[in-house]
Amino acid sequence: MTSNQILFVDDDERILKGIQRQQGEDFEITTALGPVEALEIFQDDGPFAVVVSDMRMPEMNGVELLRRIRKQSPDTVRMIITGFAELDTTIQAINDGHIFRFLAKPCGEQEMATSLSAALRQYELIQSERELVEGTLRGSVDVLADILSLINPLAFGQSNRLRTTVEGVLKRVSIDNAWQLEIAAVLASLGCVTLPTDLLKKKFSGLPFNQEEESQFRHHPELASRLLRSIPRLDEVSEIIASQMVDDRSREALSPELERKSQILRMALEFDFTELLSPSSLHALDEMRKTATKYDQDLFDALADYVKRERHTAIKEVPINSLREGHVLAEDLCGKSGTLLMSKGKRLTESALRMIENHRRNGALGPKIKVASTSMADAPVAVAVG
Repeated sequence: MTSNQILFVDDDERILKGIQRQQGEDFEITTALGPVEALEIFQDDGPFAVVVSDMRMPEMNGVELLRRIRKQSPDTVRMIITGFAELDTTIQAINDGHIFRFLAKPCGEQEMATSLSAALRQYELIQSERELVEGTLRGSVDVLADILSLINPLAFGQSNRLRTTVEGVLKRVSIDNAWQLEIAAVLASLGCVTLPTDLLKKKFSGLPFNQEEESQFRHHPELASRLLRSIPRLDEVSEIIASQMVDDRSREALSPELERKSQILRMALEFDFTELLSPSSLHALDEMRKTATKYDQDLFDALADYVKRERHTAIKEVPINSLREGHVLAEDLCGKSGTLLMSKGKRLTESALRMIENHRRNGALGPKIKVASTSMADAPVAVAVG
């Protein structure tokens, strides 16, 4: 469906025919005879830019219908058309933030046209803002992550692995504003850039911390959260990152949506650390099953399905000049001197490929890299051969 599709819902067929007759030449209108048919049409042909619903209908009222539509398509602009008898209920619905506008019956042709135009403009604004946030902002974050992973691969290399895991889970569960969680995964390790390299090596090697080291490490999510809090539109991302290491009692105060996003990030983090110390991703998954009850069942099931279908891969050896953007390192990439160049899980970008080629020309890398025949998050997995 295009972005100017409008769905009208009423249990009176005469009203629907009248709307189609009055507004059909100026707007792309689909009609539904009652809420049940509306939900079916929305499921099959949606999402719609605008949904206009009668208030009083037999199966469910208009507010309930639009509440369900909002769950399926939060961006859809929702309007109620009602008689004055339902005015109090309608005002309450608007105050709850679910309804863009309400129209009183009978509604004049010009008033209806003006309201539909306003609703379409509102939808365009929502889409423009989403494009700004999910496109421009996420693109900027990706560039930042790419630069940091090349400058400090040990501190920031984990972000690529986290993002891959989070994206795999999000393919299988529905989360509102999923872009916030994806950015949180990319920036979750931001605070680690302030930690000593030896401390990070111990953490990624599974070596025990002393009390002071544990305290330093536990504070890195708080630092990243503070850094992001001052950036417009990243306040929710900041909260997701800050909730990585809060205790069970503190999590009870989180909103259900924030707690669910926080769970996914914590689960991805646990999987990452467990996988680093396991023979394979499947071994890591089996280890996590022992304490999986701390996560919602559907979230852990999504992780398990992702690992079995996408993460578990076979490997073959290919020349470095056959690498392409999207390949993912399955081992730390080290030069012949032992210097860490890129961390395991790094998704190769144009700049990363250029860096690999430069090191190969300088003799710091061997001529080949092992690449998986299947992919981590739909991209081949590469194992560096120094």
